[in-house]
Amino acid sequence: MSIHKTAEIDSSSEISDTAIIEAGVYIGKGCKIGDNVWVGRNSYIDKYTEIGEGTKVYPGAHLGADPQDYSYKGEDTKLKIGKNCIIRECSPIHRGTTKESWETVLGDNVFIMTLTHLGHDCIVGDDVILSTGAMVGGHSHIDKGAIIGGCAALHQFVYIGSYAMVGGAAAVRVDVPPYILASGNDLEIQGLNVVGLKRNGIKPPVRAEIKSALGILMDLSLSKNDVVDKLYNLTQYEEIKIFRDFIINSKRPLLRK
Repeated sequence: MSIHKTAEIDSSSEISDTAIIEAGVYIGKGCKIGDNVWVGRNSYIDKYTEIGEGTKVYPGAHLGADPQDYSYKGEDTKLKIGKNCIIRECSPIHRGTTKESWETVLGDNVFIMTLTHLGHDCIVGDDVILSTGAMVGGHSHIDKGAIIGGCAALHQFVYIGSYAMVGGAAAVRVDVPPYILASGNDLEIQGLNVVGLKRNGIKPPVRAEIKSALGILMDLSLSKNDVVDKLYNLTQYEEIKIFRDFIINSKRPLLRK
C-alpha cells in the first residue's frame, strides 16, 4: 500500500494493499478502494464510495458527494465504480438518492473525461465514454458502449441505448435508441453509428438489419406499438432484440426524427 503522508483517510474505509493514494487526497466514511487503484493528488472521495480494481482517479476529481436533490436527508446512499475506469480531472460524480436503488453505478472500463458531471442515481454501462464537459442529469441510464460528446447535456431520466453516439453540445431531452448517431441542439438522428458498430464487431448482415429497424422507427406514420410489431418481422439477431426492448421500455419521448 502506498498512501502519502498528507492523505486523510477515515478509519472506517478499506484501502487495498496495492492501491496508491497521492498527496492531499481525502477519503471519507465507508469507502472501499480496490486493488491497483490510483487516486491522484487532491482528489476528494466523500463517503460510501466503492472503486473497482485498476481504476484511475485523476487530480481534483470529486466522487461520492451528497446528491443534489432536495429530498435527500443524509441517508447512507452509495456510489459504485467498476474496474479499470478512468475518471479525469475535476469531474464530480454524486451518490444516489433513496428514490431508486440508493446507488449511482458505473460499470467497467468507463472513461469519464475532464469536467464531466454525473448526477445522482445514474446507471452507466460498461465501456461508456463521457467526453469533456458532458452534463448528465440525475436518474439517467446510459447503456454499454455509448459515447456522449463534449458539453452535451442530458436531461434527468434520459435513457441512452447501447452503442449510440450523441454529438458534442447536444441537448438531449428524449430517449436515444441503441446504435444510432444523433446530434444537434434540436436533437436529430443522423444515421447509424456505423464506426462504433464496426469497432465492436457487429457483422454486415446484422448492421443491415439494424438499418432496417431504424427505418421502421423513423416512419412517423407508425405508432410506437406498430414499430414494435414490425420489428418482430426482422431477423431476430440479439441486436434487434435489444433495439426492440429499448423501445418497449422507454418511458420518455423517443427520438424518431
